[in-house]
Amino acid sequence: MKRPRLVLGLASLLLGSSLAIACNVPVFRYALERWPADLYEIVVVHEGPFSESDQATFNQLENSDHLSTVSANFRVRAISAEQVKDPQLKKLWSSRAERDRPLVITMYPRNAREVPDRIVGVMPLSDQVVEAVVDSPVRQKLAKQLLAGDSAVWVFVPCGDVEQDQLARKMLELQMQRNQQELKLPPQDEIESDEFFQADNPIELRLSFSMVTLDRADAKERFLLQMLLGSESDLETLDQPMAFPVIGRGRVLYALVGKGIFPDTIEMASRFVVGPCSCQVKDQNPGFDLLMAIDWDKKMGGSKLSREATQQSSKPILIEIPPGK
Repeated sequence: MKRPRLVLGLASLLLGSSLAIACNVPVFRYALERWPADLYEIVVVHEGPFSESDQATFNQLENSDHLSTVSANFRVRAISAEQVKDPQLKKLWSSRAERDRPLVITMYPRNAREVPDRIVGVMPLSDQVVEAVVDSPVRQKLAKQLLAGDSAVWVFVPCGDVEQDQLARKMLELQMQRNQQELKLPPQDEIESDEFFQADNPIELRLSFSMVTLDRADAKERFLLQMLLGSESDLETLDQPMAFPVIGRGRVLYALVGKGIFPDTIEMASRFVVGPCSCQVKDQNPGFDLLMAIDWDKKMGGSKLSREATQQSSKPILIEIPPGK
């Protein structure tokens, strides 16, 4: 079992853009203002022309993409089975369970380099599948809390073992409260004195941590669970509670699992996200973006604290972490 990676993932947090462009804007706020969500890829493989109902369902999916008013961060395309060239997609098509239905294959963004397999989910095309992929109640709640200014929102995934779940949840809640009380943001006068400060932006800069719970048995959250568990090679095999810190526009940093949910690792994640941003280049930071149906730019109403990075980053800087327990 490769649980050391839970902590080592933190060790490779890339703080590595040039120190010349370091600023007082905390990481979580810069991520919210300046890191656009990476695009998922959805391929709908079909045999022969779409039926009328399948065409309507595909249109529903297409009308929710990143160019639509829904603004979910994915692009979608339909392809006939005989035109599929990719070996992995061919294999998924040939092994499908429902032979008479188009197949929806969802893939992580190409920038999600740390995921072990780009395939998130494979499901027959249906209205229910489209709704589950595009959005869910937990993702909406997650977006609401991030847009309210939360520094990080922890997605807590119970395993079903009452004792394990209660212990992990209590540990997470207590450490979140402690971090919220003890950590500090840059002084407000320094923030407001910056030439890029926009006082009329409604989202206040504040230090706050919160948690949302994802029920593994909730059908509406099946796709969210797939995104989280597919982000590391062995998460799907582990019967332990999990916690995923999420910042910015739905960026998941890594997973803490079982005994990996302890004060040191929770605090280290918190210190990273509220620290001054020397990590303006998104691709040099760990993690991946969730597929979420939200127009972040519209909801943000513009930048309050930051400007775009104009310099290329240098080599990443690694930070030391305490050994795991």
